[in-house]
Amino acid sequence: MTIDAITQPLFRNTLEAVDGALSTPGLISVDVAAAYVTSNGVKLLLEKMRERGCADDRQVAKRWITSFDYCRTDPIALRALRNISASSVRIHGAQTCLDQKGYPKVPFHPKAFLFRSNQLDYALAGSGNVSRSGLCRGYEAGLVIGTDRASTGNDCPARTAIDLLRLYFETTWRGASPLTPTLLDEYETLFDSEEHLKNPVPTEDDTAPSENLRGTLTGDELNKLRVCRHFWIEAGNITRNRGRHLPGNQLMMKRLSRVFYGFEPVSVPENSPIGTVRIRYHSAVRDDCSLTYSDNKMDKLVLPIPGDGGPESYDNEVLMFERIGPGIFELMLGTQAEVPSWKRKSQRINASFRMTGGRQWGVF
Repeated sequence: MTIDAITQPLFRNTLEAVDGALSTPGLISVDVAAAYVTSNGVKLLLEKMRERGCADDRQVAKRWITSFDYCRTDPIALRALRNISASSVRIHGAQTCLDQKGYPKVPFHPKAFLFRSNQLDYALAGSGNVSRSGLCRGYEAGLVIGTDRASTGNDCPARTAIDLLRLYFETTWRGASPLTPTLLDEYETLFDSEEHLKNPVPTEDDTAPSENLRGTLTGDELNKLRVCRHFWIEAGNITRNRGRHLPGNQLMMKRLSRVFYGFEPVSVPENSPIGTVRIRYHSAVRDDCSLTYSDNKMDKLVLPIPGDGGPESYDNEVLMFERIGPGIFELMLGTQAEVPSWKRKSQRINASFRMTGGRQWGVF
């Protein structure tokens, strides 16, 4: 019998506990019930599952129960869960929530993970959702119990507890709605509506900026960067970072624009790396587009090289980034017809901004 504690962020976090169960030899199933799932949380969880070789293993069944409650669950996260091998997603109280524009009849609030191998059972019950904060960063607590089904020792109470939690999952699963493409499209329409994007309900991934400097984006504005799928920006004259006669590919953005790309609004030293962004342009994906906090106090994104994976030039173009999966973004250059529409969409949800130098940008 195994008993362990989740004491996040002080010692062992939820993702580490999940990883311990995923590493069990002969894994045959993963069942998760979580109040909501975010793009950042699913990205972290699927990265760990791929490290352990079970995300794309059709012999490992994956089932997910979550909710549309308060539009906290990200549709992109749901699509990612549906797309992995041998995976099924169901939604608790789906139709009522859609009919009531995100308000549930009874809130769905569990956070439970069940793992089964050829011989072992693990149950994790805690306070963390499938979000970045819930899995790694926030203050969460929980317990992990593991038992050997072949054991004849004194772990019967633990096996009974796991069986009861599994019965809870199965009962809830049967009562939840399968996430069909039609149901997901309905929810995505609600999630992307102006009413929601104008006043999105925060999740535990939303935190106040650690910097309180002049011009810093507010918590409400950063929340919009997290939930909106589209980010447009006037590129202006790109610095000739590749040489005097070559078009540049370093895009300077407002400080904390990084939140749109899945990073936290935390203070970092100048010229320090924030992370990398996966960018797709004309069906080619670049995994090495670095994001840095520059010494000019702006977030600097390195774009695909002009003429070698990117457009001929970025100068004076209006660039659009669309989030198409957890941590992956489609890049496009706006036409004269498209750009005014993008700007109007941002203005309608109060998410149109202007930098000190005059360049405009926004999200919707």
